[in-house]
Amino acid sequence: MNKSLILTGFDPFNHSGGIEVYTLELIKLLEDYRINADILCASDFQNSYNLNNAFIGKVYNAGRSILSLTHDVYDFVILNGYYGGGYFPKRIKSYTIFHSTHSGYAEAVKKIVPRSTYLEIKYIIGDILEQSSAYDSQIIAVSEMVKSELIRYYNIQDVKVIPNPVDTDFFHQLPMRKSLREKYGVSMNQKVALFVGRWEKSKGCDVIERVMKHFKDLFWIIVSSTGGEISPPDKRNILNLSRLSHIEMREIYSLSDFMLMPSRYEGFGLAAAEAMSSGLPVIGTPVGFLRDVYLKEPFSILSVPYIQLRTSETVHHITEAIHDLFSDERRFMEISRKGREEIQHNFNKQRWLKRMRDVLCLM
Repeated sequence: MNKSLILTGFDPFNHSGGIEVYTLELIKLLEDYRINADILCASDFQNSYNLNNAFIGKVYNAGRSILSLTHDVYDFVILNGYYGGGYFPKRIKSYTIFHSTHSGYAEAVKKIVPRSTYLEIKYIIGDILEQSSAYDSQIIAVSEMVKSELIRYYNIQDVKVIPNPVDTDFFHQLPMRKSLREKYGVSMNQKVALFVGRWEKSKGCDVIERVMKHFKDLFWIIVSSTGGEISPPDKRNILNLSRLSHIEMREIYSLSDFMLMPSRYEGFGLAAAEAMSSGLPVIGTPVGFLRDVYLKEPFSILSVPYIQLRTSETVHHITEAIHDLFSDERRFMEISRKGREEIQHNFNKQRWLKRMRDVLCLM
């Protein structure tokens, strides 16, 4: 039959993000083995159960909608994290890919969200939907950090780690920096700091705004994705962009000097991996794949100790990291070179293809 079903949150062909990139690569891999992949998106469903959180109602409804499916219809089902929370009991061979854990995320943002939000994230999405999605399924985590959280919060022991794939042949440093800066209206005389992600406190937007006030001579590029809590600041030394193509993102990585990612939580951190593949140093918190990278030299000077809500101390560490990064040109070049090597060796697309092929038992 050679047919599979992927249950996810949003249409990967019309939305961008780490989960969507992962899903698109899965589709390509399955097609290479002549396995058709149907996509079922929770966002397309109704909140038929009238839950207070409408999207959780959609997620639950999406999972319930496939209860009647059997091996006569699909060979296997792939569930993206809690989006598979309504699918139980499982009648088809299932794989659940955890791009994060909501129990881990809840603890990371506990002091910056209302208590009701914390309880919903931790207990409804985490303890109920994520554990339901994981039950009677083969488990895949996108980072060692996510694996450790699955063990810690849900006592899930048998976890395969298959990180996000990074196309290192595509994401590399382009040579025409001058023309790229002219294209985006950025002076060659300025150091450019880059932020990529939703503009919200969980991603550290409050920290970045304090750093902006301290480094008035930096030029900032903010590539914001949808779903942020507020709009990024609009000032003379800030370029706000959104909905960029992969080609445009490669250009932005290439014209910038460093990325700042003071995120309170990341399951993997795809933008940071793409930036490093493009030769861009990443100053950030030890979350996602960076948790392990920052334990290695020469990357340790880029690590900002995660101090929840004590932003003045966090800004102090970031300030020191920026000064250290640009005080020694040879060290800057070493970090740039070894950063790309790190992504090429551990997170390249071919390595991902082999790992995923083996887990899915594709012949």
